[in-house]
Amino acid sequence: MSFLLLLLAVAVFVTLDIIRRKRRAAGKEVQQPFGVSVMTEIITRYFHPGHTWALVSGSKTVKVGADDFSERIIGTLSAVDLPTVGKNVHQGEPLAFLHRGNRTLAQVSPITGKIVQVNERLVNSPSVLNESPLERGWIATILPTNLDHDLRNLLKGAAADGWREAVRTQFIHLFSPRIGTMMQDGGELIENLGDHIPDDDWDRLVRDFFPVAVATQNQTNPRTKEPQS
Repeated sequence: MSFLLLLLAVAVFVTLDIIRRKRRAAGKEVQQPFGVSVMTEIITRYFHPGHTWALVSGSKTVKVGADDFSERIIGTLSAVDLPTVGKNVHQGEPLAFLHRGNRTLAQVSPITGKIVQVNERLVNSPSVLNESPLERGWIATILPTNLDHDLRNLLKGAAADGWREAVRTQFIHLFSPRIGTMMQDGGELIENLGDHIPDDDWDRLVRDFFPVAVATQNQTNPRTKEPQS
């Protein structure tokens, strides 16, 4: 009898676990006062191989920005060129430009759509992006035109974590012999890393780690020339 009770308990546990997993897949259920339950929206961050991200929630718009690899490479920013509200952008094409001294790093749009808002805080305080690239340093919000299609080209969850670690490892392998110690305590890349990289190595870094942006960066950088027709 005790063995049967044990099997029954295990079956109940498995059933409850399946129910909990299904609820988490559809959104967490949170108990509010007076026993009223509501469904909280699922927020997922996707990463583009060009080192930008898209934060997808239940709203119609998607918040986008630069990842922490970009801001560590370019260093403490002197300026950020933001996109224009109302402009249509395409996945993989330059969205914004990060500046430090005479160096510029293009940041591509992770999705296609219309710019509906930009982070004006970055105009007067570009270092906010350095301090909080994944939160307060967001670049813009976009009204997507075909989000489901775009998300298939992005990385999330464990796949994104594995890709980010692979990028960091590749970078250290390629550049550490020439620019010395690049790591802080805890394994993070040092701040203002680009300052330690000579111009020739900088050009190679941009080609190797930001290839999507390279093809159109010079044609669209507002501080060099107007877009070509």
